[in-house]
Amino acid sequence: MLANLSPIWLIVLGMLVCIVLFFIFRKIHLFFSDVFKPFKKGKTYWCKVIAVSDGDTLTCYRYNLRRSKTKLRFAYVDAPESSQTYGKESHRLVKKMVYYKLVRVKITDVDRYGRCVGVIYRFRRNINQELVKRGAAWVYEEYIKNPTQKQKWLALQNQAKKQKKGLWKNSRPVRPSVYRKQNT
Repeated sequence: MLANLSPIWLIVLGMLVCIVLFFIFRKIHLFFSDVFKPFKKGKTYWCKVIAVSDGDTLTCYRYNLRRSKTKLRFAYVDAPESSQTYGKESHRLVKKMVYYKLVRVKITDVDRYGRCVGVIYRFRRNINQELVKRGAAWVYEEYIKNPTQKQKWLALQNQAKKQKKGLWKNSRPVRPSVYRKQNT
């Protein structure tokens, strides 16, 4: 059948096949690059927590073919440093809630250290808000852009303050950002 075609038609047919193959391979490449990329801003992923560094940082494996491992920072909260008052308790609380458990992570940003920043969910419970409710972390107001969302987070923090939960048991708790500046 192809032997009956003129050389010009064979060249045109070959070019069409090349164009179709190019688009097919491009689609396959885009699919696999999306599957193998670790984490993207604005996306939600399932992962298993394999380490808890402190009260607001953990390491997890994403459930994909490559099993991407990454450090995650909790969005909108700032937990006490490990050497700070209530730091170890905050670390233990996070470990109790998510260590070696399946969590859903909604990536909100990537920080200056290359860590992904996100909201962590265990079932339908927002772990970030849970830390603030239990007095294990401060609200990081500077990073909350939405005013109604900021009010909600601050209301949770004020409720923990009134009930003297967690770090609010101390008469004058020091914000981790202030503590880091004092100890550098």
